[in-house]
Amino acid sequence: MFSNNWNTLADKLGECYQPDKYRLRRRLRRLERRECEGQSADDAYVKLADAIDASIAKLALRRRAVPAVTFPESLPVSQRIDDIRKAIEDHQVVVIAGETGSGKTTQLPKFCLQMGRGINGQIAH
Repeated sequence: MFSNNWNTLADKLGECYQPDKYRLRRRLRRLERRECEGQSADDAYVKLADAIDASIAKLALRRRAVPAVTFPESLPVSQRIDDIRKAIEDHQVVVIAGETGSGKTTQLPKFCLQMGRGINGQIAH
């Protein structure tokens, strides 16, 4: 039954929630090698397909749960929003320095959320 659908499962891994991908890919490789740990290969395939579908559903839920984002004009980082977004898009690591109370801690995660970051993983700052 499942041997025809390896590519389907492998393709669906790309749609999964990022933190789940490694674990699910490892399970797929074990299943391909017929290391089913006491269950039939068909049962293992169905369980893996269900786990992949659950991961895809988790990612869809996270996309729908992104709140509306607003930026207080009074904060200095809000006045530099375009420069900060461009830096985040163009570089893997961005260092932002500013006065205490300038909005770095509260507004930077919101910039990232608005850019679509943090949906398929976490925002760290």
